[in-house]
Amino acid sequence: MNIQNVILGFLIERPMSGYDIKQMMENSVSYFFEASYGAIYPALKRMEKDTLIEKEVIQQEGKPNKNLYVITLKGKEVFQDYMNSPLNPTLIRSDLLIRIFFGKYTSADKIMEWLNIEKEKAQAQLDNLTSIDEKYPDMDRHKKITLLYGIDEAKFTLGWIEKELDQLTLMDKGK
Repeated sequence: MNIQNVILGFLIERPMSGYDIKQMMENSVSYFFEASYGAIYPALKRMEKDTLIEKEVIQQEGKPNKNLYVITLKGKEVFQDYMNSPLNPTLIRSDLLIRIFFGKYTSADKIMEWLNIEKEKAQAQLDNLTSIDEKYPDMDRHKKITLLYGIDEAKFTLGWIEKELDQLTLMDKGK
């Protein structure tokens, strides 16, 4: 999976601007795939050069022109090749988990601080995904599956953090 495949997946559904793609990512897949404008626009440029997409310039009055990207037949073929390719291993990269792994080199208070920060993030993610679920009750089933995964992951993370905070509190009282 790379940014090109994700962009092609969005464009196979409908033409979009770079801004539209970024907004779609933030509102749908950002909890398992993240991309900045600094990654999206260079990818669009490469994809256009490789004839996977075409750029349609939309004239706008009083505003800069809007670039609308449309997937080509070649782009659809590349996307289908990706969809038919073997799955890559799922890698979890977590600054929190690396720091906890080396936690003996810091204080329990510092670890509790990190856990509380992550707790706020997980709660915000749960709230956001739950609101999306409520806002779009008739969402495409495939998109709903990933949304429900995100909701379950946020709930798991919150439960895990609570358990670890309780353990650290008990250990701290035992000193």
